Amino acid sequence: MLPPALRSRRLIGAIMFGILVSLATGLIENPPEASIIGARYYGFPLAWRITRITITNYTDFRFTNLALDAAFWITLSLSALIILGKVTLPKSVNRYKKLILPLVLFIPLGLVMDFVHEFGHAVWGVAAGGRLAYIKVAYLEIYPRLALTPNFALGLVRVDGLTGFTHGLFLLGGSVTTNIVSWLLALILLKSKLGSRMRVGLMILGLFGLLDLPLYVLLPQIGLQHWIFLGGGVPEPLIGAREIGMPDPVFYALTLFSTLGLALLYFESLRVGVRKKVNALLSRRPVFR
Repeated sequence: MLPPALRSRRLIGAIMFGILVSLATGLIENPPEASIIGARYYGFPLAWRITRITITNYTDFRFTNLALDAAFWITLSLSALIILGKVTLPKSVNRYKKLILPLVLFIPLGLVMDFVHEFGHAVWGVAAGGRLAYIKVAYLEIYPRLALTPNFALGLVRVDGLTGFTHGLFLLGGSVTTNIVSWLLALILLKSKLGSRMRVGLMILGLFGLLDLPLYVLLPQIGLQHWIFLGGGVPEPLIGAREIGMPDPVFYALTLFSTLGLALLYFESLRVGVRKKVNALLSRRPVFR
């Protein structure tokens, strides 16, 4: 076990490293999907430094975003140290050890499901008769060439030659694919005997798939992005449903039923609670002779 003083220095070092990385990202351009003409955005994962070219150069700092970025990088650096065995958690937080694996897997598995989302767009678009032109996830360009790019985009797919109904299928393809994958993962978790780490990984993937569709429908309509701060700013699946001719109430109902069904599969406590409520209601039902 490391001496307390050494553990403290490494904890402080991880915190300082996270702060320095968040400040360093202020040199990395991170343009949003929609921006002010002449403005350039810097910082990751959230842009916290914005420069505008007017009569004179002007820089705007978003300190809330900077604080969130610092928290993100500090968490990442502490998680890395814990995995490498460089830091021993204090006894007061030992009861939270079960949270370490989900925190470490959160971002990588989020990117995996992000790829599934974009791959779904591509597959549905090509199946509808379009021509795949471009795929990108985060900094990685996947098609037409495999390369790292300087600009961040949570996900970007372009399929040419789609209009009307076929374009609607393309828009629906992303969130519908992650929703289908979430159902498959839920069934695997229910029917298979897996190790605890595998179950945690599949659970995180499944929860991303569960939330993908409802969040993409709801959050952009109240001024947020797909994943609150990241992703698309328009309700892409809802627009896709409209383009294929599906009435809004029908689409909202399907989204609600799918989300509730997945929630029942992923959360045992919710299933037990619903079962108790149903049994209680059935036991009160009058019997007619």
